[in-house]
Amino acid sequence: MTDPLTGKELVEKSYEYIEKLARECTRFLLEDFNTTHRKFEQKSYPLDVGNAIVQWFGKRDKNIHLSVDSANSMQQQPNTAHIKFKGSTREADFDISATVGTFAVPMADGKQMSFVKTLVFSVEKPNFRRRKL
Repeated sequence: MTDPLTGKELVEKSYEYIEKLARECTRFLLEDFNTTHRKFEQKSYPLDVGNAIVQWFGKRDKNIHLSVDSANSMQQQPNTAHIKFKGSTREADFDISATVGTFAVPMADGKQMSFVKTLVFSVEKPNFRRRKL
């Protein structure tokens, strides 16, 4: 018989799993955005990309609950945004963030449309904690 995992081991396991999923999400979404030439309005792309990330995680694993922490998400420059997420698994609560790099293209109607160029997740072990039941 094996011993059950301790709280610390469960958090470590959750951290490693979320880190792996973040890399997978990056590959999938960048490929999807590029092949479909998906464009976003300049002002709303942080929220739109954040929602796409939340949807991807929800489809990938029903046991992971992720939401955009819009109070802490910000667009630092016109072509760069930092999006914060709050999430949970069965064993842990966590905070992760993503940095989205875009390039803007002026459209005929005068609006700027953004295309996602880079997506980099920051998944750090100190931001994972044992879930309170």
